[in-house]
Amino acid sequence: MASSLQQQNGSATILDVRLKEDSESISTAIAALRTQILAGLYKPQHQRTLPTILLYDERGLRLYDDITTHLHAYYLFGAEEQILTDHSADIVAIMGAGKGDTVVVELGAGALRKTSHVLLALAKAASSTSTNQAPITYYALDLERRELLRTLDSLSDSIGKELKGKVDARGMWGTYDGGIDFIRNGGLLTIDNSSNAIADDPERSPATRIQGICSNQYEPRKAPLNPSDETPRPSSPALSEDNRTEADSTLFTEHGGTHKTTTAASTIPSEHGQNTKARGLRSRSISPVRFGEEEAASYPPLHIMFLGSSIGNFPRPDAAEFLKGLPLRPGSGDTLLLGLDHRNDKETVEAAYDDPEGYSSRFALNGLRVAERVLQGHGEDLERDYGNIFKKDGWDFTGHWNEVEGRFEAYFKSTKKQTLIIPPDIDRPQDPETHVEFDEGELVNYENCTKYSTTEALAMFAAANLRVVNRWVDNTSRYSVWLLERPPFTFPILPSLMKIPKVAPTTPLSTQKSFPSVPTLAEWSQLWALWDKITLEMIPEGMLHQKPIDLRHKCLFYLGHIPTFLDIHLTRAARRIGGKEQGYTEPEWFTQIFERGIDPHVDDPDTCHPHSEVPTVDEDWPTVEAIIAYRDRVRARVMRVYMEYGRERVGSADPTVRDFDRALGRVLWMTWEHEAMHIETLLYMLLQKAGDVGGTVPPTGFTAPAWEVLAQQKEWSIDLASMSSPTVVIGPADVPLGHDDIEDEDNSPNSIAGLVNGKEHELGWDNESPSRIAKLTRTVRVEARPVLNAEYHAFWKKGQDGTEHSTKLPASWVANVNGEVEARTLYGPVPLRVAKNWPFIGSYDELEAYAASKGGRLPTETELVQFRDLHDGSEESNIGFTNWHCVPPKVATDDESRGHNGGVWEWTSTIWDTHERFKPSTLYPGYSSDFFDGKHQVVLGGSYATLPRLAQRRSFRNWYQHNYPYSWVGGRIAYDGF
Repeated sequence: MASSLQQQNGSATILDVRLKEDSESISTAIAALRTQILAGLYKPQHQRTLPTILLYDERGLRLYDDITTHLHAYYLFGAEEQILTDHSADIVAIMGAGKGDTVVVELGAGALRKTSHVLLALAKAASSTSTNQAPITYYALDLERRELLRTLDSLSDSIGKELKGKVDARGMWGTYDGGIDFIRNGGLLTIDNSSNAIADDPERSPATRIQGICSNQYEPRKAPLNPSDETPRPSSPALSEDNRTEADSTLFTEHGGTHKTTTAASTIPSEHGQNTKARGLRSRSISPVRFGEEEAASYPPLHIMFLGSSIGNFPRPDAAEFLKGLPLRPGSGDTLLLGLDHRNDKETVEAAYDDPEGYSSRFALNGLRVAERVLQGHGEDLERDYGNIFKKDGWDFTGHWNEVEGRFEAYFKSTKKQTLIIPPDIDRPQDPETHVEFDEGELVNYENCTKYSTTEALAMFAAANLRVVNRWVDNTSRYSVWLLERPPFTFPILPSLMKIPKVAPTTPLSTQKSFPSVPTLAEWSQLWALWDKITLEMIPEGMLHQKPIDLRHKCLFYLGHIPTFLDIHLTRAARRIGGKEQGYTEPEWFTQIFERGIDPHVDDPDTCHPHSEVPTVDEDWPTVEAIIAYRDRVRARVMRVYMEYGRERVGSADPTVRDFDRALGRVLWMTWEHEAMHIETLLYMLLQKAGDVGGTVPPTGFTAPAWEVLAQQKEWSIDLASMSSPTVVIGPADVPLGHDDIEDEDNSPNSIAGLVNGKEHELGWDNESPSRIAKLTRTVRVEARPVLNAEYHAFWKKGQDGTEHSTKLPASWVANVNGEVEARTLYGPVPLRVAKNWPFIGSYDELEAYAASKGGRLPTETELVQFRDLHDGSEESNIGFTNWHCVPPKVATDDESRGHNGGVWEWTSTIWDTHERFKPSTLYPGYSSDFFDGKHQVVLGGSYATLPRLAQRRSFRNWYQHNYPYSWVGGRIAYDGF
């Protein structure tokens, strides 16, 4: 790979990131593109394709500029420009760009008209420097070197004064893959800014001038491209395997756009036969960053911009893979700014891509001009007209919206029955001509532009291991710009199972219907990363021996409790099965103090279930270092169990899934979920110290919320409290509760945790079994959204004025020095005006009193289950650390969209108690039954800190004391009758 800085006659600096093959063999690239064209034309009739890259020569780019400049119906460009014009300052602020050295790379920069708004915001945010070097370096990545020079020089002329000393704007000459590989391999760390060589003018070489559409980036494949590509050409011998090489082509923005990445060496046919296995993706797994840990740590923050809805030109699975391969370091502050078109209505999309003025047609038919000159061996002749192979009166442009796949499909249309006569390769003039027959009206697919609903976008981000930091929507609600990051860990949310949308792509990103019965080692790794972040980073040393709330142990206890509980149950399992490790992990005495925590009665703290006796003075507790060493030994033991006892599941799409005898599988499942639940317990304790001097440290590795920016967004700023919550009617109905997971059957010879009687077996806690039917005998109205902070605040203020209900400040709030109420967050308190539309978090007693004041009550467990079945469970649900705070809830609509409550559990009026055929667990006898005391209420769902394995298991139930103020539980109001 070349990596020199090139500067010509005082013009913009260009970094050459072309892969070696790009810069050395243009003729090979042209031949590869010819092969790709022929591969598409030789497919069976009515399945033929041409590569999209043909649209993007220099003339095609100018035609695309005509579309963005003159075609009002092409809303994408204007919508994105409006967002960047209005919000660039906020975008840059949330990125954190400008706080020291920063690198910004734009994939497919194009004319930089929209980008200039971001660059000006970057310049304003740039920190001052005493050196001559600008703190921010911006790279515009593009294939056309001449276009890079022109646009960067134009940028300098227009806003150069504003950028001087703040933002150094440079070019990256190469493909997406070239630029991404260069960054991934640490290339930006090795740039020698003092060695700006004067490059030979590449524009003097006709071959180089066509490099923008002919990039040979990978070794030729020695196998057929795909089954359909093995079709012999008409009237000629079949293609030899040595010629079956994919041309690496540029990726393009929506409706074209300025250009963009490469076609993969590994391709598969789409449903239209086009070789579209995502342009720019290798068949092998891609590591986001390849250089070492120390180098990665020293790398300045990297912010990638990928605008123009360019990602829409990938097939959906390949789009996720492309984003997954971007060199964003987990938890580093690196970000991706992504433009993405919405799944808009048919009329809007078709008007944008098939206009009566003919802009789209001229842009499309230019692709036939490029195809013809490549087939004739004149690829370098940019001004050469066409008409010899593709007759001008024989072809037209057409396209339509595919509602099921959510994409606009563009075609060349044969206007008559005709025969294409394709000359032989100029390097093989002895070969015969090729004749390709076309029927009148036959379509040749050359481009698909995929659109994304919010649900589909979130699914793509999840598949790419990306987290949403923020989103900006244009004024017409047709287009979004998303700010994304790669977090230190992710807990993907399963697609909603309760409702099937009216339209859905035939190739969804995820077909997973449930979690593996036993967590995989990968899931353990993610869980441990989360636990360590909380215990080792968020709890300062001075808090380890503190009790943030009186009704729980000190923080240090939980650091020891989690590995001890795990080790105790692994030891018991080993003894039952005659395993190798039948002794406790040392130090064994940890089992005496760390086995079980406390949950005393709120009204009588001296009354508590059986628990471990802990030291009474700080000096008698083990040190943090001793506990961490013990933790590591226990984790190593877990890994040995998986290696020794786990059986690889045959045919599983996930190679890390292991099947276990169900008894051992239950232990592994139970201890994983136990740790997951304690994460939330520890966090709601730490919340009480967040914002205090020496208190809880905010989570690192996640971009901190920009509260004031969020407060301006519609769903945050609207005065929901002044509007009545919509209600939905449920019942009468028979409501299924629970599931069948009988622990006594674990030792049956056929009880395999991951595969029982040919289907997945769902493990659960004792209170979840057995399955049963509850009768909802009456009609009930339930509010579609939970009680909000602003609503409860108005109620609370009336209490201060002397009405009957309690005036005590809820534990989820805090009064500042001025007496103003603020909402607690793990980042410290925020003004209630910011959190006014969040779900209110309070005790059952607080929410029941509020419901009564409105003439309602809290729903029963059966009622809430029925409501959740029908209306809750959106893929937007705020669970699994999608955020580290609540968000405004979303109300379900009538168009098959599901809602969510903003990130809280929900109270029910059902007392936590036994039920018919309930049987306590043998492994953990007191898990449920110790709390059948009439003081606890059933809660359902999950909070923003509840992992999806729990929150998305329909049968999962939790419980808290009715007057316990600290748990993250909200509620909604139910009304009897109409």
